[in-house]
Amino acid sequence: MSENKEKKGEENVQADRMGTMAYSSKDNESMHKSLNGEFILYQILLKQILDGKFSLNLNEKSLYEHFQASDSKDKSTYKEFDKKYKASKAINWYTRESCVYKTLNKALRTQDTKNTSPFATFIKDLNTQLTKEHQIFIKQQKTPTIQLYRGQFLSKDELNRLKTSHGELISMNSFLSTSKNRKKAFEFANSRTPPSDDLISILLELNVNINSITKPYADIERYSDFQDEEEILFVFGSMFRMDNVQFDEKNNLWIVTLTLCANDDPDIKQFLSILEKETEGQNSLVSIGNNLMEMNKFDDAYAHLERLFNNKLLTDPFDCVQCHLMVGKVEEKRGNYNASIDQFNNGLDYLLKDSSLKDHQLVSQCYNSLGYVYCKLKEYEKAFQYFELALNSKTNDLSLTYLGLAKIHFKMTNYHLSLEYLQKILQSKPEPSHAIITETNIYIGSIYAAMNNNDEATKYFDKVIELQIRKLSKDHPDLGYTYNAIGLMYLENNAEQKAYEYFLKTYQLQSQSLPNNHPDFAKTFTNFGNYYMKIKDLDNALIYYEKALENQLKTLSWRHPSVVESYLILGHTYWKKRNFDQAAIYFDKVLKSELAREKIAESSLSLSYKTLGDLYYDKFNVYLDKKILDEALDFYLNDLKIELKVKLHEDLSLVDLYKRIAEIFYKKHNYGQALLHYNRLLDSYYKNLPINQIKIDEIYEIIAKIYLKRHHFNETLLYYQNQSNENENKHEHIDDIYFEKRYLDQSLNYFQNKLLKYRKNSSQLNNIYYILGNISYDKQDYDQSLKYFFKLFNKNLKKQNFNDLALKYIYEAIAMNYFHKQNYNQSLTYFYRLIECLLMNNTKNYSFIDKIYNLIGKIYLDKDYTIQYLSAKEKNQGIDHLPINNSQFEKYYLEQTLMHFQNLLKNNKKKNDSLGDIYRIIANIYLKKRDFNQSLIYFHQSINYQLEKSLSLAQTYILIGEIYRKQHFSNYALQSYQDSLNILQHIQPRDQSLIDNIQKKIRKINSYST
Repeated sequence: MSENKEKKGEENVQADRMGTMAYSSKDNESMHKSLNGEFILYQILLKQILDGKFSLNLNEKSLYEHFQASDSKDKSTYKEFDKKYKASKAINWYTRESCVYKTLNKALRTQDTKNTSPFATFIKDLNTQLTKEHQIFIKQQKTPTIQLYRGQFLSKDELNRLKTSHGELISMNSFLSTSKNRKKAFEFANSRTPPSDDLISILLELNVNINSITKPYADIERYSDFQDEEEILFVFGSMFRMDNVQFDEKNNLWIVTLTLCANDDPDIKQFLSILEKETEGQNSLVSIGNNLMEMNKFDDAYAHLERLFNNKLLTDPFDCVQCHLMVGKVEEKRGNYNASIDQFNNGLDYLLKDSSLKDHQLVSQCYNSLGYVYCKLKEYEKAFQYFELALNSKTNDLSLTYLGLAKIHFKMTNYHLSLEYLQKILQSKPEPSHAIITETNIYIGSIYAAMNNNDEATKYFDKVIELQIRKLSKDHPDLGYTYNAIGLMYLENNAEQKAYEYFLKTYQLQSQSLPNNHPDFAKTFTNFGNYYMKIKDLDNALIYYEKALENQLKTLSWRHPSVVESYLILGHTYWKKRNFDQAAIYFDKVLKSELAREKIAESSLSLSYKTLGDLYYDKFNVYLDKKILDEALDFYLNDLKIELKVKLHEDLSLVDLYKRIAEIFYKKHNYGQALLHYNRLLDSYYKNLPINQIKIDEIYEIIAKIYLKRHHFNETLLYYQNQSNENENKHEHIDDIYFEKRYLDQSLNYFQNKLLKYRKNSSQLNNIYYILGNISYDKQDYDQSLKYFFKLFNKNLKKQNFNDLALKYIYEAIAMNYFHKQNYNQSLTYFYRLIECLLMNNTKNYSFIDKIYNLIGKIYLDKDYTIQYLSAKEKNQGIDHLPINNSQFEKYYLEQTLMHFQNLLKNNKKKNDSLGDIYRIIANIYLKKRDFNQSLIYFHQSINYQLEKSLSLAQTYILIGEIYRKQHFSNYALQSYQDSLNILQHIQPRDQSLIDNIQKKIRKINSYST
């Protein structure tokens, strides 16, 4: 071939693509039949093109329209081709240095059916013109044989394939340009450095018998732009026999010798006969998709088959069925199991609708395929159902069904049942294929190994090895499956060194016989990783697990279940090394892959969240970083959310999750959420018999600690009580509130019973009183709560004085109980006692003191409380339980409260709604002091900061009116009442009783005036 043209033409060809493919008759009978996939693909493709049947568009576009080149020169060339191309000029166009030549060869070499399709006519014309030129070339030859040469790059994988293919058929995946000049071809092969480590330089030596009838080849020198190159061109798909592969040490070059095969070659005839039998009744375009799948080009296969549907290229309904089934197989290989099921069902639906097809072999194939997919989804009941349907089909391949059933029982550890089905395969008539027999015997050996019957396992493994060597060869990759199985047996029996030796034998064999992207490597690398994990060499384990992942990603998507399994293995290994960040990266990939699925599997998604939760919780225990704890909590809560889609709240399988979530909320001091999840945990134990009282007591011990840690009573510990009633599911919200109330009652009952067990002088009574007071408070039984807190108060006062710091939380609890009872005088007294207790003990918790004053402020914002101070005598709400208050104490803290809010007013520079509240609080305090003038001043100032038409503004006007009425300023009072009425009449919902009351006051003033 022209060196100049070769240099330019190969610049844009993918460097890792090989130009040759081997067909092995032994592979065709083996478990590695897919190794012949590429060879078969090109023979089907060539036949389709030459028969004029290969087109992936109903209306094929021009090259210019199809490729839409960005380069101006390429655009011009495509336009010229579309306009001027003639069949008689096909070779001219091929030999011309242009994008046409480069694009065609790239499409052919990369199995790009989409971009090969526009060239179908061109390829057919090339074949026709080469056939004519071939006749001329043959007549010109003076010897019966000629030798041709080609220097090129070849991948190391392809060289290994050629080494193991002595005497086998070899084909080219593109048009093959060769030269009569060995010296120039040799120089060309030796003059270039391979662009990557995966490539090597070789010299092809081709022996051609001129008298044999073969696919066309011809001297195209007179058509070429480089007419001194003595170029002989072979049509793509030409078949050769592999004669020899040897390394020329002197020139550091591999030399591959091939002989062109005649069309009547026995091996070619046998191959074509097998191909015809295997593709009988199958649409050729669908067959191309199958072979792309066999080559592990799953995405390309899917795209090709989808194109058949989208471009409506399948007019026969039965062809559509075949395509659905093929897409189903491809989707299964891609790991899209639910999509695979959909495709199989689409095909099955059509077959079952036609009564004439109910016994067609495709029906049983569908059943078997569905059984295998459901097995991978671990939905064993459905898998059993479909295998049962397959067994009842008249045209079923029983060995496939038995193997599927054996695999399910093996996964379910029903080893004896699994063995029964495998033995049925070996006893089947007619005898199953060699590949099925081999796989069955390996499976039997693995089952005996799992049953710890290593002698029986070894017997079967030895039997398989003998069969494989006899039928195939000692270097065939099928032996790798047996060696790996033996290695795993030794690994399970702690014979690590023997296991390693078999894994190494597997790898060495695979390295010499398989392309580096073959999935067998991933399994072997994983086994190496497992070996290193067993001997606790985590660093080497990681190296091999990473290699396994790298291999998988060559042919599988990042979310394929096998890839996800590798992510999990790597994540757990990094976790064992305490490399939390790297582990999180892999576990996050697992989570993203689950979320990216079209149909999310709740169980696996739940596990992904749980794994990340466990990782971050472990990391938190090392670093004690609250942010890490928050991340752990998020993952656990997502896990719970997923679990509750398919489980009841009280499901016993949720207890560990409830416990962990509750523990985290407890650590975060979020006692409301902690209490909720401990109650969920209790619910699980109570509703699952027999009741585990020990566990229940342990949980109540923690619940007791939560209540004892509760030091502030301005918020409830009830989670759902705090939630908005505008819940998405109101019925669910009501159920949740009911659940909390039920467990409040249950907790109250539990601790009341516990109270009865203690003596009156027991030190434990203090804690029980505090807990019961808390529970009663959350039940809004404030009288009961006060009862327990006063009992606690009385016990403490026997040992401590009023200002002892130990009383501060009791003061707050009592104050808040009275606050909720709207017994504000009593509430204020205990708030004041709380403040004094803090100040007398030099507590610098000013934020806590500010919160107390805020609560006091809320009391003074209550209209019904403050309006009583306008009466002649203040309503007395004395304390019934203890004489802890006196008038001097009350007056002092009233002044302190006034000073607090006046300071707030001075420091609050922003003019916002809160200023209005501060003015109102101060006004109400002055009202309590019966300083009406100061009260009026602050009420009037508050008006400027309150929202128009608001209830608080209406109440302010009412209070102003009351003060003016008290001072006998009737006109001012009347105006204030009227202002209040105007607001109240526009507020929704209307408070008609309040409106009536104001109108009554207005009428009363008017009656005095008249």
